[in-house]
Amino acid sequence: MLCTAILSLFILITSCSNEEVDEIISDESLVDSKDDLELDDDPELKAAWKVFEISDFYIETSWLSGENSRSTSSFSSTSIDNESWYDKDSNGYYTMKSLKTDGNRSEWKEKNQSSLYSGKKMTYLAKVESIPENGVTIAQVHNRGNGVNRPWLRVYIDDDRKIKIKVTTNNPSNSSGTYKTFTGGTYSQGSNYILSITYLGNKATVKVKKTNGTVLIEETITPTSSWNNYSNTYYFKAGVYTEGDDKQPKITFRYFYFDD
Repeated sequence: MLCTAILSLFILITSCSNEEVDEIISDESLVDSKDDLELDDDPELKAAWKVFEISDFYIETSWLSGENSRSTSSFSSTSIDNESWYDKDSNGYYTMKSLKTDGNRSEWKEKNQSSLYSGKKMTYLAKVESIPENGVTIAQVHNRGNGVNRPWLRVYIDDDRKIKIKVTTNNPSNSSGTYKTFTGGTYSQGSNYILSITYLGNKATVKVKKTNGTVLIEETITPTSSWNNYSNTYYFKAGVYTEGDDKQPKITFRYFYFDD
């Protein structure tokens, strides 16, 4: 009987569009495990299951420094647990929290940098709660060079609850930044979304969508010559970086996939 149900579900999925597949597999009650269905290699189609490829990342947090310090500490993402700012819950999902003052963070930070001409992809399924008054950053493409004060791009939920992408357009060591901002759809606090950043060659495609397939924002972005000339390497970050002072933002990851 189970085999018949699985076969019927597989036939239904193979006859659907990608958007319809996302909506079907977002209900974990429909299948017992990711091995029950032969899905394609697109990690966005696997986002209903608890796959966490976080060994290439460590956890960076300013939680231990206090509200006003913002200095960070780093820990192994695979060995630390049961912390107020980083916890693997009873469902097998990972939760991060940040202190509430502007500039505090708890994030997964990729260990290695890659050339701007080398591709990789990060995809995760998560929800954000307790969004601060001025918003919260939920993903970044950054650079570990000396004097870098700002990421190349960051994906964030703004104070109007719109999903936005802010891109640095001048030298990232400059204390006064210039940016280009892309504005997408409205995020409902506490709802699940799928975020993916795909970097190929020297450009990034950023997409955030609901689990029913509705795209909130999708942009393909090329680094400006200022950023490229400063340093030709990059790495990914994902978590919560607060832009406000009134709430401790919280993110719960149900899935995290990384492909370099």
